Order: sequence, then C-alpha cells, then structure tokens
Amino acid sequence: MQLACMRSLSEIEISRLSNEIPKLVGEQIVIFRKLKNLTQTELAEMVGKDRQYLYKIEKGRVTPNVTTLTILAKALNISLSELFGNIKI
Repeated sequence: MQLACMRSLSEIEISRLSNEIPKLVGEQIVIFRKLKNLTQTELAEMVGKDRQYLYKIEKGRVTPNVTTLTILAKALNISLSELFGNIKI
C-alpha cells in the first residue's frame, strides 16, 4: 500500500470508532445468537465465558480480543466476515 493513499485519523475519529465499534459488534452477536435461538447463558457456556461477560460484549461495554471474537463466531457457526459484514465505519 502506498503512503499517499493513507490518511491520518483525528483523535476525535479514533475516539468515535473506539466507542462505536464495540457496540456494533455486540449488536451483531445478539442478532446471530437470537437467530440460533440461544440464550446469553447458553452461548456463554459454549465459549467458556461468564454470562455477565457476554452481556458486556453484547452491550459494547467491553472490547473482546480477536481470539474471543473468533471463538464466538465459531460457536455461532458463522465466519468473522459474517460477524463484521454489516458493520459500516
């Protein structure tokens, strides 16, 4: 990638994305969890996490790492592309 094609992000934009993306990811997890007819407790147990932690992920209150997102996607039988597919930044 050429540097000429890249642009700097403002601190405001970085802050906005840092707040918005976890919420959008959480919303996607809720959608796919409900499509699979799973409760928070069931999905949390499937991925070895506490239900409260899953709740915080779904509400965008915590930012899960890539490994946790991959495990959640696998449990939901979706790809990471599907998990992020409807997120527009």
